[in-house]
Amino acid sequence: MVCSGLDRDESTMLLTFLHNMGYVDEERAVDVGELSTVLELDRARVEEILRSLEADGYVASVKRRGGGVSFYLTGKGVIRVCSIYT
Repeated sequence: MVCSGLDRDESTMLLTFLHNMGYVDEERAVDVGELSTVLELDRARVEEILRSLEADGYVASVKRRGGGVSFYLTGKGVIRVCSIYT
């Protein structure tokens, strides 16, 4: 189950976007602000979804210089996205 208590469509959309854009490792991690802008979702909502996905092991976070945090899809997240298409 993806993101218990959260909108399944938003979670799936976010996972799929991370996968399709290649945000699959620490070097390619993306910040909440960029995701919020591109997906046209409220920043707080994106962060809420990401934190739930992180708790489920589908995404991981990495701290950036200056204190920012970026997110990327984990191996488990890649498998989850691939399962959407099968």
